[in-house]
Amino acid sequence: MRTSGLLEEIKSRVDIVDFISSYVHLKKAGQNWKGVCPFHSEKTPSFMVSPSKQIFHCFGCSAGGDVITFASKYENITFNEALTLLAKKAGIPLDQGKQASRAYEKQERIRDALRHAAEFYARKLQDSDTARDYVKRRGVSVSSLEQFGIGYAPQGWDHLLRHLRRAGFGDDIIREAGLAVAGTKGLYDMFRNRIMFPIKGTGGSVLAFGGRAMDDATPKYINSPETTVFKKSDTLFGLHEAKETIRREDCVVIVEGYMDVIICHQHGFSHAVAPLGTALTAGQIRKLRTMTGNALLVFDGDDAGKAAARRVLPLVSERNFRTRVLMLPPDEDPDSFLRKQGKDAFAELLKGAGSMVGFILNTSRGGKAETVREALGVLAVMEDTLLADELLGELAAGSKIDETTIRREFLKMKKPAAATSAAVQGRDLVMIQRAERLLLSAIVAFPDRADFVLSRIDAADIRDKIVGALLRRFAVAGTISDMTPILEEASEEERALVTKLSVEPGFDTENVERIIDDCVRTIERRKLEERHQRAQQSGDTADLNEYLDEKRRFVKEAG
Repeated sequence: MRTSGLLEEIKSRVDIVDFISSYVHLKKAGQNWKGVCPFHSEKTPSFMVSPSKQIFHCFGCSAGGDVITFASKYENITFNEALTLLAKKAGIPLDQGKQASRAYEKQERIRDALRHAAEFYARKLQDSDTARDYVKRRGVSVSSLEQFGIGYAPQGWDHLLRHLRRAGFGDDIIREAGLAVAGTKGLYDMFRNRIMFPIKGTGGSVLAFGGRAMDDATPKYINSPETTVFKKSDTLFGLHEAKETIRREDCVVIVEGYMDVIICHQHGFSHAVAPLGTALTAGQIRKLRTMTGNALLVFDGDDAGKAAARRVLPLVSERNFRTRVLMLPPDEDPDSFLRKQGKDAFAELLKGAGSMVGFILNTSRGGKAETVREALGVLAVMEDTLLADELLGELAAGSKIDETTIRREFLKMKKPAAATSAAVQGRDLVMIQRAERLLLSAIVAFPDRADFVLSRIDAADIRDKIVGALLRRFAVAGTISDMTPILEEASEEERALVTKLSVEPGFDTENVERIIDDCVRTIERRKLEERHQRAQQSGDTADLNEYLDEKRRFVKEAG
């Protein structure tokens, strides 16, 4: 199947809203769907998906395109790799040797090795009395073993290595998958005598492993190294299992450890996730923000837990989460508390979790002024003004400091908004740019009007370089009923503008003829003014007379 035919076949079978919904929490917004962009750290949703045009666009970072563009950008794969991925999803047979790049084939081989390793570890758990006894003592049910794919890496240097070699995997793939490391005597297994927790991507494929010692061996946990398929700072344990509940409940419970996640899910709190043995990162929080705007942080009740919570608050605040914080009783974590006290007691604790302002006020060891400044610093990075306003009121009440004083200090800390390009440019230039983009938008929305628009203007007269380049492409193409061939050749900026205008035309589509007419006149008026300036500067009477003739024609036609 040729690429163009394959593109159309994929688009006919894979609905962009359904596909993106598996990555981003979307809500209906008029005729479109809206969510938080997964490609940059934004505070308020500006990511739009158009089901009618089968495209997406972010008004924050200008990312945009079709379902293949999204898959390529989100999964960090090439165009051909995205074609292969979506063709598989759509059930379209492909000759991978032709359609997929070598890099993608290698990634697929690495994923296969990781899948084989997960199956190997799961079997070895059943073969080991010691490992089975350990997970049983920890309260892990049989269903949880299956749901999370928990396994066991046996004692020894090369059990997995020999198994993967027999399965046909080369040493380079095994090493690049993070399953073996090189020593003075060659390769040996990365994980030995550890309970194994597969770390999965949102789609469910195994990306890496976390291995926990069953005895006093150090370190207690070992994670896979980063690979071409695994980026630690963007991955959360349990997210694949939790994502549907997170979307349904519109809330994520963030705990600290693998066992915390597993036992939470086992007791019905299936919206729990955890970072991979380190503090939460901006990338992990950004991924969660595509699914929900509400977070419940659950930390151990010791000083280390409080310090961890304080580090996280600015990150979740910056991404506009409505955040609550639960500090567990001393010497407890979700795993131990649930096994001792049960589901109902834990649910009561979650219900009583306080806001992040309350947490700061209750746990700060500084004086009142220092504590309030800490809270203001967390709130100052918020762009959700309504949420910030609500929390400022809570801060004033909780600290017993005059609310006017609190708000005055808040405004000092708030970063001044960057001046927009429209504010810097002159009013006339803004009007001209708007007219040029509206003309382009009219063509995108009504391709049958393209010939009419292009007959009235010269692309060389367009000041906006991106608009001018696109108009020239349209003129060469002749017909633009299908944008795909044009956009394949376009630059990233050109594609971004087309997808933006496709989602939000910026004009009343019922009055397209009037809009086109007004925009053309605006461009002609600007050309006339430039002609006047040149005539004045040259002092040439002939130039001035030509300008006056053009002006009279313009006024007559406009009248």
